[in-house]
Amino acid sequence: MANITIYKVEEYSNYYKKIFTGVYNDFKNNAATDYDFELSPLDYEHFTKSIEDGLLNCLILFEDDIPTGFLVYTTIISEAIELNIIHCIGNENLNAKRKLLLVKFIETVRPLMKDKVITYPMLGKQNSFTDEIKDFGFQVVNTSVMGFNLTNISAINTAKEFDLQKLPKDYSVTNWKATYFKEAADIIHQAFKESSDALYDSRFLTVKGCKDILEKITDNIYGRFLPEITKVLIYKKHPVGVCFANLTGETIANIPICAILKEHRNSGFGKILLKQLIDNLLTTAITKGWLLKEINASCDSDNRSAVGMYSSVGFTEEYTYAQAYHPKTN
Repeated sequence: MANITIYKVEEYSNYYKKIFTGVYNDFKNNAATDYDFELSPLDYEHFTKSIEDGLLNCLILFEDDIPTGFLVYTTIISEAIELNIIHCIGNENLNAKRKLLLVKFIETVRPLMKDKVITYPMLGKQNSFTDEIKDFGFQVVNTSVMGFNLTNISAINTAKEFDLQKLPKDYSVTNWKATYFKEAADIIHQAFKESSDALYDSRFLTVKGCKDILEKITDNIYGRFLPEITKVLIYKKHPVGVCFANLTGETIANIPICAILKEHRNSGFGKILLKQLIDNLLTTAITKGWLLKEINASCDSDNRSAVGMYSSVGFTEEYTYAQAYHPKTN
């Protein structure tokens, strides 16, 4: 008689701490290759401490009482339930195992789903779960990760050779100042409220939510904020466009948001902000001895004007991933 594997999914507890180590470390060791992680995940002690402190939640998949997979999520963000990762050891029956974890996850967070969107960036090999996750009511937006390779002479030459047009009368570009905060939040709201980003990050739908995004950028939550690199487009003394910059690691800079008010688009201003930001970042990195290797940014893959804007100044489309989201339930 064939052996029958018994599966179960349980919430993490200290009871499982010792036997769960191997599964987590399997994920940690493969995070870069399997999931396109740019930074190393938390070490095991800090990971389990984050669960104990209520910052993260973890569900564990057991096969005959042996941990072989897990799902991590957080509910501390007011606007969304963030599903961070689904990882299972090996590839055998992979999607079936992911489904078991997802069923338990939905069951656990269901009371919150009336008020919160579920977001799930399906990075790396998680893309192979895209069709199955739609059966759970998720929708998908394809996201492109654009990268500017600072060790690639071709990319640098493209940026150098980009024809930086003269700004029209009444326009100028300056660096970030805290006094721009209120107007910048409105720019972000106006630029993104009808975008695909607002489907999985409802903060874009209100100025209040955009202030939260902006606070997290400027308060170093999403990386080390670089006000001296961040560019602001000014028209008649008022901000009408922004292009933010931060450091997300010792070798990586990031552009979390680039936005132009609708009435000032289609004039190449986004490219001008990007060009000046890149030039400024390169000079600053050399002056301060930063060992930067890349600048990256993300945008909707279907927004070809955004992809083209980044490409025109030397960025290349490094990879795409499915950004899954589950709308609020009625």
